[in-house]
Amino acid sequence: MKPLVFNATPLIYITKVGLSKVFEGLKNEKLTSPQVKREVVDEGKRKGVPDAIILEKMFKNNVFKVTKPENQKFLASMLKTRGLHITDAEVLGIAKERGGIAVIDDEVARKTARIYGISYVGTPYILMRAVFQGLITKERAKQAIKEMIFAGWRCSIESYAKIMDAIEKL
Repeated sequence: MKPLVFNATPLIYITKVGLSKVFEGLKNEKLTSPQVKREVVDEGKRKGVPDAIILEKMFKNNVFKVTKPENQKFLASMLKTRGLHITDAEVLGIAKERGGIAVIDDEVARKTARIYGISYVGTPYILMRAVFQGLITKERAKQAIKEMIFAGWRCSIESYAKIMDAIEKL
């Protein structure tokens, strides 16, 4: 089973809607980069957001393994892409090196992943996997998507319709 390599957005929003237990239940190895951990835990705690405390506990309990991308030349070449953040580049680098799947929502990161042949999915995929594995119901997954949008997660109307349809077909 391929490892899942998480960027910050999926960690933040799935936790914000009260579904952090989903991460523990996913059967894949769960990886992320030091920059992502810094963003979701350290910066989150500095801002006083409650999801940062929950995520910190999950890191301490080894739900997520923090690893660095090893190929610094590849990382540097990706960082020449306009609009690609260091966290995105690290996640993509780790996914490529480990034969994993990057869990990213950012459009620039997704385009970069396609160009370099790196497998990727978005936050809704994690919720669908949770339904498929029996961790949550379809109804809870659909409610989580709505709650994530109210919390600031962005998706187009077209994407929203496709996500809801895909969840229903599970």
